[in-house]
Amino acid sequence: MIKKINTEPFVEILKHKDYLKKDHSDLVTLKQQLRQEKKFEFYQLAFDFISENNVKGDYFEFGVHKARTFRMALSEANKNQLNDMYFHAFDSFEGLPRSNSHSNKLWNKGALTTSEKEFLSLIDETTDSLDRVKIIKGFYSDSLTNDLKKNYLNNNNKIAFLCVDCDLYESAVPVFNFISELITVGSIIYLDDFNVGHKGSHLEGVSKAFTEFSNNSRFKFREFLNVGWWGKSFITYME
Repeated sequence: MIKKINTEPFVEILKHKDYLKKDHSDLVTLKQQLRQEKKFEFYQLAFDFISENNVKGDYFEFGVHKARTFRMALSEANKNQLNDMYFHAFDSFEGLPRSNSHSNKLWNKGALTTSEKEFLSLIDETTDSLDRVKIIKGFYSDSLTNDLKKNYLNNNNKIAFLCVDCDLYESAVPVFNFISELITVGSIIYLDDFNVGHKGSHLEGVSKAFTEFSNNSRFKFREFLNVGWWGKSFITYME
């Protein structure tokens, strides 16, 4: 996190000796503080946009490890008094599936696991509206069924805010196929891993899956806000 000071250079810049005092876990914490700060700023702005523009719909998150952004969504929805919004958590709760298409050494099978029990415990501290939280458990190739999509369509469950944090191309493709009829004009689409993996190449990973989806969608997608170096968001519209 950036600490402000009252003299030049007006922000605290750590010296080499300061880093020598820190171990690997300290550096991981510093990076996570920076990244979550940027994400929370984005969530505040995104929910302000949804509220001010009266975008009707729910919050859908694909990949809810540690419930960090999910808690941000619950908090910001409460702040903006979006009392009709439901929150849909899609996750295997068994970590990532096996994949041969990624370049991140941390994205192995079973990585990034948060159990369903742990997830519920984490969000319980954030909201008193657990009755508006819906959990859809399973790997997306299995859980995102046509019957589930029909159920959402029959109940007019549109998406106001979509967070895709599933890391892998293979996981993102069924997500975009599933939500194609659920997004609406004004929907915000946030791709947490747009520039992650593959050295930022947009010909691989989640960004590749989104490009394929957007090229075939009846909607158009305008760039909205960047989130750090890793994430990108879009606003859905129609010509």
